[in-house]
Amino acid sequence: MIVRFRGGCSNFLFLSFVGTWKKEEKEEPSLISILLHLVYIIYSSCKYKILGLEQSVSKNKDVQVACKETAFAICDNMTPFAIKTLIPTLFSCLPVEKKWQIRELSLQCLERFKTSAPRQLADSLPLIVPEVTACMWDTKKQVKKASTDTMKSALDVIGNRDIEHMTGKILTAITKPKEVPEIMHKMAGVTFVQSVESPALAMVVPLLLRGLREKSTATKRQAAVIIDNMSKLVDNPVDAAPFLPLLLPALETNAESIADPEARAVTETAVAQLKRLKVLSDKHLSLRGDISKLEDIFKEKFGAKDAEGGKLAVIKFGCTVGTTLMDLKFMEDLQWAKNLSRYCEMYFDKATCDKAIEEIRIEAEKMMEIPDDDDEEDDAEELCNCTFTLAYGTKILLHNTKMKLLRGRNYGLLGGNDCGKTTLMRSIANNQVEGFPDTGQVKTVFVEADIQGEQSHLSCVDYVAIDESIAKMNIDKTKIREVLATVGFTNDGKAKPEHAVSTLSGGWRMKLALARAMLQDADILLLDEPTNHLGEYFLV
Repeated sequence: MIVRFRGGCSNFLFLSFVGTWKKEEKEEPSLISILLHLVYIIYSSCKYKILGLEQSVSKNKDVQVACKETAFAICDNMTPFAIKTLIPTLFSCLPVEKKWQIRELSLQCLERFKTSAPRQLADSLPLIVPEVTACMWDTKKQVKKASTDTMKSALDVIGNRDIEHMTGKILTAITKPKEVPEIMHKMAGVTFVQSVESPALAMVVPLLLRGLREKSTATKRQAAVIIDNMSKLVDNPVDAAPFLPLLLPALETNAESIADPEARAVTETAVAQLKRLKVLSDKHLSLRGDISKLEDIFKEKFGAKDAEGGKLAVIKFGCTVGTTLMDLKFMEDLQWAKNLSRYCEMYFDKATCDKAIEEIRIEAEKMMEIPDDDDEEDDAEELCNCTFTLAYGTKILLHNTKMKLLRGRNYGLLGGNDCGKTTLMRSIANNQVEGFPDTGQVKTVFVEADIQGEQSHLSCVDYVAIDESIAKMNIDKTKIREVLATVGFTNDGKAKPEHAVSTLSGGWRMKLALARAMLQDADILLLDEPTNHLGEYFLV
């Protein structure tokens, strides 16, 4: 179907049609498909006119109303993962050369994403904050108010509890530079414990830059301390990538020019920390969705290398959705099918779509793989190098997670309660992790104080001796006593090897489990909170 609108009356007709979609036909798939088809085709050639923004300056009041309804309907009802297709269009309407009505409506459209696409809006803040900040200084009160409202909405989606009480101050710092030193002083008192992600950085970095450029040495020092502290809590180095080119030069300038030795040393520490973060960031850049790379994959998998017109527009749209899914780590097959199938089916049959989308998702996962570190010890034996998925019941704990273990190394599992640390170790020990070497190839022992009631009457030596693994190894009791002695089980000690295990405290039971594991000569030793019951003397 080809539809072409021309003239003022037709503009109003199209705007009214789109504007009433939300009110009357929101759940009708066929109408949505037709409408989106129109949107994609017109979008590729008309840019910001598709949202009706240009018509916000119409002399006809009805057209103005329809224009606003159209823009809001599209922003509210499009898939949240596609907002980056509209952001460049909205930005193109913000320069001061545009009529203030167009600029105001563009800012209002950005604000609406707080409700319809909060996570996607947060992910886009590094792009949005600089554009909106410039508008907050506008001479037109309507534009100034709209930009301030948009920035407030942006602050609501940053998702960082450490600085949420500072959002009002951050907003003030944008329009009242004289208050920056006082705000920096309050920010320096914040204790950062939550992981720092790009939305939080997008809001705080402009304030930090102003702090670094202040005349006061104390303010410069405070900014350096905050940068150092926050950068240590950046889990994903890619989150910091957009801000490093801004912060590093400013910090390096201060490190060379600050006269106070202590403040200069603090600044140099922050510089060193950011440089370390930059090395990691450069290495992890492949984790960010790359539209150009994904477009080639889309065309290949759909067999549409020569796509043009509406088909090409749909592919480009799909690439933007796909890269947003990658950036937010939505990599499940159902998530990709749900957010891409209905659009691709405009031009391809369902079977083709299902097959192509899954192949694209798999390729996207490969694009997100982190390059291996070059090991300092090239001769270290590799015990494990695999990618696996771990679930507990219906809950996915780890998805396509890479694990590499080398002999002679110590590794730690970090995570909150109930995130699956014990489940992972137990699964490894039980040969339940796909891709992990079989225990026949790599001997793995899971250490836990698991004394059964029916065995509690046994002596420590007998308890170890009847263990299935120990019995298979034909280890005699003399060897068992020697190993027990290394962890404190001696005839003249507090715990004697011939005493019943029922007499042991929690700490001594853990030592007994450690001794049993040591006898098994394991390649990989899995320790689940082994220090919980051990005294300070034994740990030292």
